Amino acid sequence: CTGPDGEDSAIKRILSDNTLPPANGGILDILVVSKDAVWQGDAGKAFEKHFIGMVYGLPQPEPRFTVRQVDPSEFSELLQRSRYIFLLDAKADTTNLLYEKDKWARGQLIVHMSAASEEELTKAIQASRKTIGERLEQEERDRLTEKSKLLSLTEYPEFFQKHGLKLDIPKDFALSVATEDVVVYWKTTTRSDNGIIIYVGDLPKEGAVIGNEVIPLRDSLTKLYVPGEREGSFMTTEDLIKPQLNPVDFEGRFALETRGLWRTVGDIMGGPFVGYAIYDDKNDRMIYIESFIMAPQKKKRRSLFELEALIRSLRLD
Repeated sequence: CTGPDGEDSAIKRILSDNTLPPANGGILDILVVSKDAVWQGDAGKAFEKHFIGMVYGLPQPEPRFTVRQVDPSEFSELLQRSRYIFLLDAKADTTNLLYEKDKWARGQLIVHMSAASEEELTKAIQASRKTIGERLEQEERDRLTEKSKLLSLTEYPEFFQKHGLKLDIPKDFALSVATEDVVVYWKTTTRSDNGIIIYVGDLPKEGAVIGNEVIPLRDSLTKLYVPGEREGSFMTTEDLIKPQLNPVDFEGRFALETRGLWRTVGDIMGGPFVGYAIYDDKNDRMIYIESFIMAPQKKKRRSLFELEALIRSLRLD
C-alpha cells in the first residue's frame, strides 16, 4: 500500500540514495549545459560576468566559481554525475527558475533556467544571480561541513565549554594556543599553512561604530597569538588593500563578515583571511572567528572557501 505523500516521498528518496552514484566535481565547480550559440551570446556573457567574477581579498585573481560549458549533444552520462549543473533553455514557453536535487547523482543540485528568448534568459540570469550564487555556496558549505564532521576532533579545550561553543574541527588541525578567551588551531601541509582563531570578549561600548572595531580587534589578537617565523615578527592586516566588511546573519545573530589580506610585520609572509565578528546580544558578548591561509604561489580560493565553511559551522548556545 502507499502511505501519505510525505512518507511516500521519503521512501523514494531513500531508495534513490541507495542506487544513485555519488556526485563528482571540485569545490564550487559548475557545469553549464546550453546550446553553444546561447553560451556565446548575451546570456552566456551574463552568466560568465556574474559567476566567474573575481573573489575579493585574494592575492591573485581567482574566479568565484569554476565554470565549464557543454552543448546538450555532449552532455554524457559521465557529465550527468556533476555536482552542480545549470540547464539553460532559451526556447521555453515561459521564464522559469527551478532547483532539482539528486536527479542523476547523490549530493547533486541542478538549476533549471528557462525563458522564451535569449534576451529574456539574459534578464533572468541577471535578476537571479545573487540568489542562485548564495544557494550554491550554502549547498557547498553544508557538504563540506558534513564531511568535516566525520573527521573531527573528539576532545576540546575548556574554552568551548566555558563559552557554550561547538565547532567540528578536523583532526589534522593542531591546537597551538588555548586561554580562557582565545584558541588558535593550525594545519600544516606541504602546500599550505592554515589557521583558525576564535576569541570571545565584551561587546563594543555603547555608541561605538561597530565596523571600526573589527580590524583593531583582529590586529590585537594576531599580534599576540600568531607570530611569524622570525623572532619578533607577527601577523597584521594588510592596509594597502582595504578589507571588505559585509553584514551577514550568523546563527540568528548580526555579524560582520571581513575579507582581506594579511602580512607579517618583520617578515615577508602573507595571504588571505576571512573572519566573522558576531554580535551576540543575547549573551552580551562578541565572538570573533577567523580562518587564514598561507600558500605561496598556489591558488587559494578553494582552500579558503573550505576553511570558511568550517568556521561558518560554529554553533552558539
